[in-house]
Amino acid sequence: MFDATNQVNHWLHERSPGAELDDDGVAGLERDEQTVIVLEVPAGSEVCHLYAAVAPLPEDALEPALTAALSLNRFGRPLGGCWLAWDPDIHMLTLCHNLHLPATDALAFNNTLDNFIGSLDSARAMFTAPPAQSDAEFRATFWE
Repeated sequence: MFDATNQVNHWLHERSPGAELDDDGVAGLERDEQTVIVLEVPAGSEVCHLYAAVAPLPEDALEPALTAALSLNRFGRPLGGCWLAWDPDIHMLTLCHNLHLPATDALAFNNTLDNFIGSLDSARAMFTAPPAQSDAEFRATFWE
């Protein structure tokens, strides 16, 4: 039987010595002072969930921001197969990705994490730009 927790712990330790899933199947990889990539492998699961905070929604442009987030989710582009979701606990947009572990090796795991970080940087850049004056201007910042 495939042991997802042990496999992810092995890959995490290779990438960042000392990193491992806790008793709840959660680990945080600190990239910098503002970035923690959360990995979660629920008990009995063969999926590793990746997520990280992107940005709060701008109160003065809530509808255009939500429209832009939904547009970015279309077909997983341009977020490299990741998607944006709202986390009500932290009141932030989060970037998410699921990794099917039985079809993954150490190289794919590390490439997925690296690609996730690249997508996170892209998403953050899109949502931390100065607020736009209109819906059209806000949306244009994503496709220029």
